[in-house]
Amino acid sequence: MELEGEVISIIYKNDINSYTIADFETEEDIITVVGYLPFVSQGDSLKIIGKFVEHKSYGRQFKIDTFEKLMPKTLGALERYLANGNIKGVGEKIAKRIINKFGDETISVLRDTPLRLAEIKGISESRAKEISESFIEKWEVWQIVGFLDRFGIGAEYAKKVYDLLGINAIEEIKKDPYILIDIARGVNFKQIDKMALDIGITYNEPKRVESGIKFVLISDTYNGNSCTKIDDLIQLVVNLLDVNSEDVEDGLINLKAKGEIILKEIEEEQYIYLEQFFNTELEIAFRMKRLQKAKNMKKIPKIENMLEKFEDESKLTLSEKQKQAIKAINDDNVVIITGGPGTGKTTIIKTIIDIYEEKGYKVVLAAPTRKSSKKNDRNHKQRSINTS
Repeated sequence: MELEGEVISIIYKNDINSYTIADFETEEDIITVVGYLPFVSQGDSLKIIGKFVEHKSYGRQFKIDTFEKLMPKTLGALERYLANGNIKGVGEKIAKRIINKFGDETISVLRDTPLRLAEIKGISESRAKEISESFIEKWEVWQIVGFLDRFGIGAEYAKKVYDLLGINAIEEIKKDPYILIDIARGVNFKQIDKMALDIGITYNEPKRVESGIKFVLISDTYNGNSCTKIDDLIQLVVNLLDVNSEDVEDGLINLKAKGEIILKEIEEEQYIYLEQFFNTELEIAFRMKRLQKAKNMKKIPKIENMLEKFEDESKLTLSEKQKQAIKAINDDNVVIITGGPGTGKTTIIKTIIDIYEEKGYKVVLAAPTRKSSKKNDRNHKQRSINTS
């Protein structure tokens, strides 16, 4: 189902992923809409696609699958859009003055003759240019948002695409769709590839093959891999692009010559890295080595006694592997502990925190996501959490 209307109020918005609950006014009704709406503010006009659902607590809602930002269709909607704080240099008073002065000409003035804004009291020529540039940038970014959605690319990349490619971003992408692979993660390669083939790029054209290689290497990082065996890579690219292995080998030679990939022999196997991931891995290794060589400021003598005390007081029995892990944390500056759910990682963390806090150490937990940090927060009674 497709609806058009205006966001008249934001009820809730998640700052991390832009999940939004809002009141949305159509020509017929005001409805509650829910969904991921990055960069959407009160006063924005949207075309939304989705369906009505029944929430067990909040009743009928429209669940948004995709959306497109529209230019406001009425002067009232345009005034609210200009006044919502997104356009640099424009607040409620200035927005009202602009609409009162230019009426139906407002959009063309903002886009094409911005110096006319200086006819309004309180707007200098420099401020008029600033307002116009902000309006155009916001609008161009939104056109890019809608365009990128066709390729499965999130709105968070629209500003980056705009900054790199400018106001002609969509035209640049249409001329060479593969540039998106270097800009955004999570792209729909088949959509990009189809556009490229439609504009006349041949199956074994170097640009296409090299882009396929980079896409496969990036995709492999989603599985936690920073590199891929060369034989596996060649076969994956052959299957993805329907080319022969010689084409892929030529592509690897070209990318290596340009410094975009690194070949590395690991245990008598040839692996391929994207240059950026290779350098990142080197930097991580360097930093971990430096940490490991630093003086151990946290070592507790006779930690075995502390472990026995912990088991007695907590009524928990630690496995030998858990004890080994805790002793390793005590002895070394850097320890990596892995394991699936239910293997005892949380118990290890709780034990080591209790031991160190009893010894008077300040313990800080860092987590890559807020979900993880909140879990740690619950598990460890509001101890200090640092998310990054």
